[in-house]
Amino acid sequence: MYNAAIQEAIRCRGLTKDNTIETSTVTYKGTIYKKGMSVVLDVNDSGYVLGKIVLILVKQEKVYFVSEKHQSVPVLDLGVHCLQYDLETQYVCLCVDGLAEWKVMEDIIRGTLPHLDSKTLETIVEDLSSMGVRVIDDVMYIKEDDIRHLLSIVDCRKILQRFNNRDMITLTLTPVSTLEASSSTQFTLPHHHSTPVQHSTWPSTFQVPWDKTRPSLRTCLELRKRPEETDRRHMVRVTVDAMREICLNPTLSQCADVALSIIEQYPDCFEDRTDEGDRMGSGHFTLCSQFKTRIDNLNRNNTLARLRKPKRPAVAVENSLPVPSRKCAKTDCYGCINWQPSELPEGETRNSLSEKEELKSTFTREGQNGADKARVNELMMITYEAQRRDINTSPAPSIDQLKTVWPFLFIKRFLIQHFNTLTGIELESRLRESISGKGRRVLHFFKSQLMRWRKEVRTVLADTERVSEDVDPGLAAILVMMAFFKEKEDSLFLLADVTTTQADSETQLSLPSTPRIILMGDSILVPKKWMLTLEGKVVIESSHLQLDFTSALAVLFGSFYVFSVEYQEEAASTLEFIQRFLVRINPENSKCTSQFQVSKKSGKVVRRKSMALNPHVASFIRDFAEYDWQNH
Repeated sequence: MYNAAIQEAIRCRGLTKDNTIETSTVTYKGTIYKKGMSVVLDVNDSGYVLGKIVLILVKQEKVYFVSEKHQSVPVLDLGVHCLQYDLETQYVCLCVDGLAEWKVMEDIIRGTLPHLDSKTLETIVEDLSSMGVRVIDDVMYIKEDDIRHLLSIVDCRKILQRFNNRDMITLTLTPVSTLEASSSTQFTLPHHHSTPVQHSTWPSTFQVPWDKTRPSLRTCLELRKRPEETDRRHMVRVTVDAMREICLNPTLSQCADVALSIIEQYPDCFEDRTDEGDRMGSGHFTLCSQFKTRIDNLNRNNTLARLRKPKRPAVAVENSLPVPSRKCAKTDCYGCINWQPSELPEGETRNSLSEKEELKSTFTREGQNGADKARVNELMMITYEAQRRDINTSPAPSIDQLKTVWPFLFIKRFLIQHFNTLTGIELESRLRESISGKGRRVLHFFKSQLMRWRKEVRTVLADTERVSEDVDPGLAAILVMMAFFKEKEDSLFLLADVTTTQADSETQLSLPSTPRIILMGDSILVPKKWMLTLEGKVVIESSHLQLDFTSALAVLFGSFYVFSVEYQEEAASTLEFIQRFLVRINPENSKCTSQFQVSKKSGKVVRRKSMALNPHVASFIRDFAEYDWQNH
């Protein structure tokens, strides 16, 4: 089966058919080896001795490579190595532990000390070779004094600690006989010189090296004040360096544990907060993201440190898209305090239909005019539990069905009242207060830094300036934020002529399933009237008392909560901005769980990252709060 030279190389290692398994692929210390690949067998005065793998054998959890030996000679002018081929091919069978793993050692050094340049790294490797280092395990015999002439004291200690605290070695073997079936046998070989330290519980005992942070940051910690952004970024770098001394590539959950411990210790200094001081989400999302981003940047050229995941089959995203639903998606009790009441009003039962029928008959007789009756207001409050029960029914009823059962719920007054009971927030008054206090400040934030923004933001600002006397500052602020988040205006607002009727809207406009406000007028900046659409139907129209934008925004935002509608992906950032910045509802998770989105760069459907807190919203609120504090 094999030529005599190969058989002799195998026989010298005591390998036989009875005690040896042949495999086509092996993963060793995070590196995949296959037949046909070349590995470094030795280093001599002429260059590297390379071996082209022709067989991979396993005996008693030890891996052997049968390789063709070739001498390489460096070509200095080109910076490459050329192979010298002999007339008679030589074969050697070496245990994987005996390989001169210079590439692996270089990756470890580069990952531990990413600031080193290529020349310094090459010098370190050459000096280690001259000291007799042939495999990674030889480094354990190197002392700090041996390499102090190459590196600083701190860098010396980092390198030696990294080599002495390596992970366990995991082998994944794919037997040749079962390769087509994709089955695998897995072995775990304990490292015989050290104890693994990259365990999942290290964040619980991790200590931030505050003594290495800037004095100005430590002063802020003592005074319980928020540090400057530059000091915060320096603290992130220092903390990440300390984390990577324990684990070269901490996971997102480990970063979250470290960030949470810092937030618990210094909430006033690092917690995610709105400009009113309310906590946003979990409070540690931004700090956790900064840790992970810094770690990923440091590891971008270090393949050894990356978390290895099985490759997914290359299937087009479009083929895996969920089938579009005719109804908008429902979501759970996100930020609500009265999602589904367990107690009924006194004297009522779940089977009581009298109040519901009385409301329906009143609407049949008097239409929307019945909303002014005190009895209708009383009945709408009494039947809140029944309304929630019908809305939360699974499968969820359509909007048409709800409108038939609860017609008064589709009048602005009672929709807002339902939202107030659901969340404990007076929505319209909260929005008026926030827009009055923040709308013009948001516009000033953008106008005072005009050249910092992209073209679309500057265009909206210029349009608002041209009609500054007539434009509502709240509408202007929302449109600027949509441009800032790279979201299209029609993802929330549709423009129609002022004479458009409900029937015209449903037949002439393309109405989506998720909530939209139809702004009626000559321009989206100066509308005369508005209508709310949901599931392709107009469900609420404005009256002569509800022409202002704040009323429209309250109805639009309230409909997502009242009817349990998930934020549409194309406007998710703007809606979360309204929720956290204006309405000040700050739960720990997101109300948009879409798995797909249309890329703003390519226009293609791509997978969407699921995050507990929208990073664009969190970043804006943090920048705005810092700017507002410095300028007001």
